[in-house]
Amino acid sequence: MDAVVNHEGLTEASGARALASACSQVGLESQSADLLRLGENAIYALPSEGVAVRVARADTEDIKRKVVKELAISRWLTSQGFPAVRLCDELPQPVQAEGRLVTFWEYVPPSQVAPDLMDLAGLLRDLHALPRPDFPLPVLDPFPIMRRRLTLAQGIERQDVEFLTEACDRSEAAFRSIMADDAGGLIHGDAHRGNLLARDGQVLLIDYEAVASGPRAWDLIPTAIAVDRFGLPPTDYAAFCRTYDWDVIDWHGYGALRTVRELGMTTWLMQNAHSGPAAAEFAIRMDSLRKEDRERRWHAL
Repeated sequence: MDAVVNHEGLTEASGARALASACSQVGLESQSADLLRLGENAIYALPSEGVAVRVARADTEDIKRKVVKELAISRWLTSQGFPAVRLCDELPQPVQAEGRLVTFWEYVPPSQVAPDLMDLAGLLRDLHALPRPDFPLPVLDPFPIMRRRLTLAQGIERQDVEFLTEACDRSEAAFRSIMADDAGGLIHGDAHRGNLLARDGQVLLIDYEAVASGPRAWDLIPTAIAVDRFGLPPTDYAAFCRTYDWDVIDWHGYGALRTVRELGMTTWLMQNAHSGPAAAEFAIRMDSLRKEDRERRWHAL
């Protein structure tokens, strides 16, 4: 049977419906679910079940490939002894629910001590040293997802969508040139402290949706950006560089990939920038991008 494609945006309400349907299918209780994150996916915690539930935006072929990759990467990282979050493999994976794909992962309770940047640097260093998996990896290409977000944008001013579309067009040639020179290796694709969890004294690197083959600089640039954009103390960034043993700002492709990264961060936020803090932050980011102001402070949401 063909998958039902859900064209409704991923909201708290639509995500909750998919969660309830998926949990009902596999015998999990979802009444006490906590929404942990709403972005490209909706992430829910079911502490009483020991399960975290990940609801994807849709059930398209593109998203299905990503979900299948996430499952394969998790299992492969575990086989390599890398500190990764585990799948609930006793449950079917993935499940179709309300036109979306749903997967089930171990629930890791909040830690009293939050993972820090040195944990991230060490995990990235170790990840980048792993051999290539024994299955194909997609090549890093952030442009299709950014363009999909722009095509589906709702409640966003037309001139903002047009500006971001043109900015993507302008930045793509430099990105393609860098990719031609540096195919790189295994990268996480979305490396930041929000994708770290601590379990039994061990820090885990989670969220494998963006795992790809690409320049390893891609994983380091978000921390470098954070000095200008999010007020990260330069001393903390210096410690990050020492732990990883490289400062990506010195790399020739830093400026071009930073631009692409910031466009990705802005189009990601745009999906929920209809009102409230997200709308205000989206306006700040758009103003700084238009003015090419690389020191304008952004705020994490």
